[in-house]
Amino acid sequence: DLIYGYFMLKYCGHIVEPVIDMWFIKWSVTWGKESLSKTAWLFILVGLLFLLSINAFACTTDRVIKLWKTRKSFKRLSRFIMRFGPHIMHYSMLIMFLGYLVSYLFSTTYLGKVLLPLKTIQVAGTSIKLNKLEIDYYKGGRLLNMENRAMDVRAELLLKTKDNKQDLSVLKFNEPVLFNNLSIHLKNFSPHTGSGGMGMRKFIVLIIKHDAGKGFYFMGMVLFTFGLLIYAWEKIEAII
Repeated sequence: DLIYGYFMLKYCGHIVEPVIDMWFIKWSVTWGKESLSKTAWLFILVGLLFLLSINAFACTTDRVIKLWKTRKSFKRLSRFIMRFGPHIMHYSMLIMFLGYLVSYLFSTTYLGKVLLPLKTIQVAGTSIKLNKLEIDYYKGGRLLNMENRAMDVRAELLLKTKDNKQDLSVLKFNEPVLFNNLSIHLKNFSPHTGSGGMGMRKFIVLIIKHDAGKGFYFMGMVLFTFGLLIYAWEKIEAII
């Protein structure tokens, strides 16, 4: 199934790409349904991951029950605790899988939100104002094809909720802003060049997401790290 998916992504990737912005249910009844021969691998993959999760949960739980029954055979409590390391990591992966499932089923994405300097938009009970837009352009003189091209973008956002909770944050590429259960991402901006004199208007284009599964991601990552530390502790102690 993954080999099938590899070739579909390579040659028909434009069909699957919208799932990132539309989330799975909306994508399924539009792109997914209309191009089933090119998207069936993803539906199959979801089913396979579900079966893998059920299998992992059953096997891990079975091992945990057996371990608990033999707890009195351990001379030290620490040795007994250390044996839980791999099982904690397995459960953590299942929690992260659950997070992805919740995200793709219940999250919301607001696309194409254009924001001008000193203007405000309203999204999901949150007002977003672009206080300031700073764009750094290349002025080095060594790379002629990069001269006056945008190198860095910083958008200062004033965020407010209806109950007057507010925050002042700086938005950059690959540095989204988190506020009021929303993640705000910079998709595009203008102008891309700093030639000047062209009268091009400054603006940014935002993608705003309400991700219902992010709590599961963080919980899973914390537990996975904890399980990994216990596992490492056991191996280090065995070597020493």
